[in-house]
Formats: sequence, structure tokens, C-alpha cells
Amino acid sequence: MENTIISSRGTDIPKTKMKHIRPLRGRFSHRRVDELLHSIYDEDEYAEMKAKGVDKRMMFGTNPHYQALTIGEELIDEDGKVLVPKMPPSLPIAALILPRLNETTSMEGAKDPSNQMNFTPSSNSLHGKLLHKYDEIVLGYSSPTCSAHCRYCYRLDLFNKDTGKISTRPEELRDYIINYNRTLEENGGIDPETGERRYPIRELLLSGGDIMVLPNRTLYRFAVAAGQAGVSILRFGTKEIAFRPERFDKALADSFRIIHDEFPHMHLYIVSHFSHPDEFLERDEDNNYIPNHNGPGYKWMDVSKAAVENMLSLSFVTMENQTPMILRVNDDEPSLRILHEECRRMGIRPKYMFQGRDIEGHKAFSVPVEEAWHIHNEAMKGLSDTARSRFSMSTSWGKMEVISVIDKITDDTIDFDILPMALQIAVKELFGDGLVIFKSHRSPYSASSQGDLIIAKRNPEALWISGYEDRIIYDSRRPEHEKYGGLVSSLIESFGTDYFEKAKENKRTYAA
Repeated sequence: MENTIISSRGTDIPKTKMKHIRPLRGRFSHRRVDELLHSIYDEDEYAEMKAKGVDKRMMFGTNPHYQALTIGEELIDEDGKVLVPKMPPSLPIAALILPRLNETTSMEGAKDPSNQMNFTPSSNSLHGKLLHKYDEIVLGYSSPTCSAHCRYCYRLDLFNKDTGKISTRPEELRDYIINYNRTLEENGGIDPETGERRYPIRELLLSGGDIMVLPNRTLYRFAVAAGQAGVSILRFGTKEIAFRPERFDKALADSFRIIHDEFPHMHLYIVSHFSHPDEFLERDEDNNYIPNHNGPGYKWMDVSKAAVENMLSLSFVTMENQTPMILRVNDDEPSLRILHEECRRMGIRPKYMFQGRDIEGHKAFSVPVEEAWHIHNEAMKGLSDTARSRFSMSTSWGKMEVISVIDKITDDTIDFDILPMALQIAVKELFGDGLVIFKSHRSPYSASSQGDLIIAKRNPEALWISGYEDRIIYDSRRPEHEKYGGLVSSLIESFGTDYFEKAKENKRTYAA
């Protein structure tokens, strides 16, 4: 139970009551975890998972709501209200939280995806507690837990305590933002250490783990800290609306109203993490979504619909959705299309579709970049701009949007016979296998490379940008005089250095 807390205006912060919720987390040795997984897996497969230490990579985690969707059970709360109707088991939901035998086949990947610890303050008091990668926004690790565990989670290191990420307190975030902005203002917008032009912090993102596993009184404390720091937008990054939609009840809406009354100029953003339509739509006994009988779209589960409506009934709250593309979860065009259409119809703006990050064991979950781009691109066709998301990779260099994959050049697409032999060789070397074009959509710190491109020769097997590093022909991440280094290297490899030495000599001779 929450302890009563009073707002600065003398109002009680309402309590969200969810006694029936009992998250289940633990290794395979945990009795209840073992009993549940024994009921799902073949005995030999489960024994092999144990032997390979799949639970050591990441412990299992679920809750009654998501477990009901996975197994196909009805879930009723303590008052007799149906939270999850009886439906066929959801394979995509199961693939999202259930351990996979091949998770430890390859443990290639980063303990700290995208080198996030490079963007945390170096001071001992704040190190690992917040992420300040983009000038205008700070991310605070507000909670070390979630209601359930996505097997592909890129915060795996937070749960496993591998890299030093830990939870922060509201007051620490407030003081960091105030001090950073004050220092910047006193120096005319210039970083006194580097001399670079920088931008003030205007947004605070509360993430984790999941901020929404915390009680309303704690959310209020974080919101007060954000308001006192003077940010214009407070974001809540959460998958709880999929894991536990009953969390987003009238008490939470009333808590948000209290926050708005105290800080009327601070807008609240809920960044939801719906990954598949099965997380919110009802399905019939044949596993088909149920069309609305009196209008467009499909029938949402009552508790999921109420969660969205409770939040969007507030004029000062906006909802956006983002999710990675995950193998066996949402790597198909129909699911992505319905996900985007239904979110937008309900007032949730699709934001990003991410390439799965290169965490340890990511090969069990990642779809190759070019295949994922194609699936996403096909799913976006026929959708208005308000219903589309950007397909992006959140890398050490910022958010790289994959804007195009260009097909191979063949004899059917270009008449090579009209080109001089040297040009034929150059075209085939540089463009023959096709190209992938990335755009720097968001650039760290002062955003110096924002809007720039990276152009690489295709690699159908690549799961991350690292799979293109030896194929890049134009690289905006490099200094100006090195951006075309990949192009030069490719041409030298194709023609040999002798060719260019002769060309230089011929040029000097002609000039003379």
C-alpha cells in the first residue's frame, strides 16, 4: 500500500489499488517460475535451457495480465471484472517474454548497448544514474524493475547490474538540470569546457526499468522535481500500458491533474511501448481480431481502451508509441500495419520502429537491417503521415534513420556497354551490390552531424550498423576531410594504386 502523501497545495495524491497483481520474476530455480515454464515447454527443451544457462543471461519475468495473454486464460480481478477475456494463446506475446533456447547460442553483443555509459556524468554521485546524450533532454533511470521482462530488452545491463547503471532520486535529476542550464546561461550558451555551442535541457524522460511500476506518490515526487527544474516536457517511458493497463486508472489521471495544477506549463508525454496488436485487441476463437460493429477498426480489450482514454482525456497529456522489430514477435507487415492504424485511431501517435539493439545474445531476436527496413516500409504504405513511424537505429552516434535500401545494379538496370571500362568497374564496385542510406536523425550533444548521411554498400546479413563499417563509402561521422575515405578506399581496391599514380602523371602532363 502507498503511504499518503499531500501535494504542495494540500491535495492527497490518489492511490492506484491493484492487490490482485503479483509479478512473477526469477531464475529457473524459483519454484513458481519453474512450475509455470514446466507447464509450457517440452521437458527436454526446458532441461536444455537450464543446462545452457538461458536464465543467467536474463531472468524470467511476467505478471498475471501478460501471462493470461500468453497462455490463453481469462483474467478476472478481485471485484469480478474481466481484465483479459479468454482467447487463443498469443504466440507473439509468448515470443516476447518466454525464454528461447537459442538465446545463448551466440553471446555476441554489447553489455552496454550504444555505449550509454559514455553519456552519463562522471561525478561519483550521478554516475550511471542518468543519461544526457542529446542536449535538450535528460533520461533518468527512475526504476530498476518492470512488471515483465522482454527477452530482447536493451536495459539488460540495468537488471543484471553489469555496467553501473542504478536508480536516481528526483532531487538529483532536478539539481542536475538546474545546474547544467545555469552554467550554460552564464556562459552565453557555450560549454565552458569545450567552447562548443550547446542547448539547454527542456525535457526530462523518466525510464528504467519502468517508471510506472512506482506508486503515484513517487511519480508526483519526480514530476515536482521536473517542474522545479523548469522543463517544458516530462516524458514517461513505459510498457506498463501493455503489461498492466489497469495501472492507468482514474487515480493516475487524478494524480496527473494535480501535477498539472501545480505546473500548468509543463506538458506530460507518455511514450508507450506497444509491440503487437495482441497486447490490446480482442480475438475470436479462430484467433482473428474482432471488427467494431458500429465503425472502423477493431475491438480493444476494455481495460486497454480505458487506459488510453483515461490518459488522453487530459488535454495536457500526449501519447506516442515506439517499439523495436523483434523476430517472431512483430516481424510481419500485417501486424505492423494494424499496430500503427489502431494506435493512431485511438489517439496514440506512432513515433519510432527501432532495429533491435546489439545486446548480448541479440542474434536470437534481431531481424537483419535490410529485411526489417523492407517489412517496415511495406507496412507504412497506404498510411497517412500521422500513422507512420520512422525506422531507426539508436546508436552511439545518435538515432540513425534507415531511409532507403537501393537494389543491386544488374545488366537489366543499366547498359554497361555504353560506359568506358574504368567507369564500369567503378560503378560495379561501388553500387553493384546496392546501397543502404542512413540519415542522422538525432545527433548527440550539440547535434553537429544532424541531417547528415551515411552511405554503405549493402550487407543482407547485417544486424546492426557494425555490419556495415567495412562497406561505408560516405561517412558523416568522420571529420570533413575524411568523409569520403570509404569511397577512395573502394576505388583504390578496385583499380589498384598504380592506376591512380598513372592518372596523376597524365594529369600533370596534360596541364603542362
